[in-house]
Amino acid sequence: MSENEEAEGRSQLEQIRAALSNPPRSAEDDEPAALTAADEPLELPAPTAEEAAEGPVAVADPPEPEPQPVISPWVPPPATPPPGARPAPARSRGGSSSLAVGIVFVVVGVFFLLIRLLDIDLSSYGWPLYVIIPGITLLVVGFISLGSGALIPGGIVTVTGLVIAYQAVTDDWASWSYAWALVVPGGVGLGIFLQGVRVRSAALTRQGRTLMFWGVLIFLIGFVFFESVLHVSGHDYGKLGQAALPLLLIIIGVTLLVRNFQRERRA
Repeated sequence: MSENEEAEGRSQLEQIRAALSNPPRSAEDDEPAALTAADEPLELPAPTAEEAAEGPVAVADPPEPEPQPVISPWVPPPATPPPGARPAPARSRGGSSSLAVGIVFVVVGVFFLLIRLLDIDLSSYGWPLYVIIPGITLLVVGFISLGSGALIPGGIVTVTGLVIAYQAVTDDWASWSYAWALVVPGGVGLGIFLQGVRVRSAALTRQGRTLMFWGVLIFLIGFVFFESVLHVSGHDYGKLGQAALPLLLIIIGVTLLVRNFQRERRA
């Protein structure tokens, strides 16, 4: 083998080694790496002319958190009242009842004592006072302390005594056929009315007036029927007996008119 052939073989071998040590670069390797979307800077839109004239836009502050209510720990009430605080003594119902009964006995006792000392004869016409005086006493005691517990019985007893006093003087006992309406509901209405005045209740006073009105109206209807038609008592009431029927019609007519006006006013 000649020297030229050996030199060519060496040069080819060196070229192969150089190619293996330095691989050829592609065109993509020569281009710069593209920026990803995350690496690109964010570009804000340019402000308009109106926004630039108004100045910088104020950024709203975040809302403040609402204050939470402070719950204090539960403290049990003291077993005994604090010093210096004295509860008002409660008035027992038994005490009021004994007071009322005591007043009734005192008034009735004084009444009988005056009759004995003054030697007053009540056998003919004055005996209804034995009914009227206790009734009035119950009204006074009920208005002061007991309330309706004594006012309603007091109204019934008082009106009964007044009716008996009229019948004792006129000997018109047959009038009980219609005079009962003055006792019930009339006497009951009197007690309820006084109770309403006592406690300042408009509902009770209205109810009492209504019962008393119906008591008087039933009494007038009975009087017209039993005296003008049946003549149960045989008494001549004169002008009063003649005016009873027209008076009853007037009262009924006025009542209907008043109720009609009240309904229109409420409507």
